[in-house]
Amino acid sequence: MENEQDDREESVTGGLHTISYIADAQGEQELIPGSVWQPVNIVNRQAWEEIEQHIAASKEKIAQDRVSCLHYYMIANQMDIGLLARYTGQARCLVRLHLIPFFFRRLGQKTLDRYAKVFLVSSKDLRQGILKDPVYNQQ
Repeated sequence: MENEQDDREESVTGGLHTISYIADAQGEQELIPGSVWQPVNIVNRQAWEEIEQHIAASKEKIAQDRVSCLHYYMIANQMDIGLLARYTGQARCLVRLHLIPFFFRRLGQKTLDRYAKVFLVSSKDLRQGILKDPVYNQQ
């Protein structure tokens, strides 16, 4: 039973060790390895499932040429347009345009380099529409 819980917990934390506070018999707080609060694990698992659904939907939109590969990288890295605009030093409206394949194909090298730097991929990967694993899945 405990081993099964450890396996589930490891899948949620990606192998990172967690610690929790628990009150001992005297009411003093002490640290124990692992998470003792089941709702946190459930919510984390649901959040990751939701993110995976958004990533799958983004891949489908890219296959249908409805969005550029920037959309995938933005979703996979849990960003929105405003955050991506801030990281790349551009206006939101420009980022929104770059999500459209027509405008994305006409991006200059400097702009592609900005996106590549943020997403930790090469500008060549972006240009060719190669979808790499999100940063948190890269080894």
